[in-house]
Amino acid sequence: MTPDGRRPHVRKPASIKDVAAEAGVSATTVSHVLSGNRPVNEQTAARVRSAVKRLGYVPASLARSLQAGATSVIGLLIPDISNTFFAELAKGVEDAAHDLGYGVILCNTEFDADREDRYLGLIQSRFIDGMVYAAGSPPSRQRLESLVGRFPIALADEEVDGLTGTLIATADHESGGRLVGEHLRALGHRRALMLTGPPKLKSGIARASGFIRAFHGEVLEAIGDFKEHSGHRLVSEALRAGRLHQTAVFAANDLMAFGAIAALRDAGLRVPDDVSVVGFDDIRAASLTALTTVHQPAYDVGRTATAQLLQYVSRGEVPPASRHTLPVELKVRASTAPPAS
Repeated sequence: MTPDGRRPHVRKPASIKDVAAEAGVSATTVSHVLSGNRPVNEQTAARVRSAVKRLGYVPASLARSLQAGATSVIGLLIPDISNTFFAELAKGVEDAAHDLGYGVILCNTEFDADREDRYLGLIQSRFIDGMVYAAGSPPSRQRLESLVGRFPIALADEEVDGLTGTLIATADHESGGRLVGEHLRALGHRRALMLTGPPKLKSGIARASGFIRAFHGEVLEAIGDFKEHSGHRLVSEALRAGRLHQTAVFAANDLMAFGAIAALRDAGLRVPDDVSVVGFDDIRAASLTALTTVHQPAYDVGRTATAQLLQYVSRGEVPPASRHTLPVELKVRASTAPPAS
């Protein structure tokens, strides 16, 4: 009762129909936006998410889980928050989680296997409702298997060899490598230096495989760590050793491509007149530097993994094993050209 003896006004919780009316769409469309089950026009989806926020809508299934003692928190493990690819992926995760009333704990591993293992141990000791995992180094399958029994896991961008029964959202890495190989071959290149990331990562293996099969030429492989300095180091070492006879460089991510370009320019070589360079990811800086690269839908990968995970978690169900492969696109810019005659 209020001080003047009146019964306080209790605001009725918003329903999915309220959200639909607020956004000017059907309740089914609201459900598709929140679950990620079916694609929805981005402008429509944005109206729905805005209506959810304004009305403070909480899905009934999620409300029941809250009353049952769930934390409404998920973990997110990524390898490099300073890389805008992973920042975009994290934004997709956070937006999808926010739409369903969940918070996100972020763990940044810096591509360090020991650091990643420590974070996985920390997550194992905490009560969370699920985890989105983007591997940056060959992961500990044993550790992940122990976590699968504690809470649901969605793999984003990177698969884990031998880990079965999980939900996976990833870009089509092999197709991306193939697009690069076809592009460089069509330009007339027959010798390429390929800068790969940490060994045993399935995404890197798929990119390399797709590239080699489509390029049909001589490929020299050098192993890096996805950081810009490794791209610079690998190209500089090849130049010093007199081994860089290639007319093109394919780097497994944009950061290594930037490092490769810097090393070539330090040696007085012109890109693309002397050597063409292609990256992978299409981070924001790629368009500013006119880098030819493969566009991955990082935001959509993160959002899809999270929405698929939480549609089951919010109902107290275990997500079934599933795979969601998102398409990639080659962005041809000014860093590639036919080889010098």
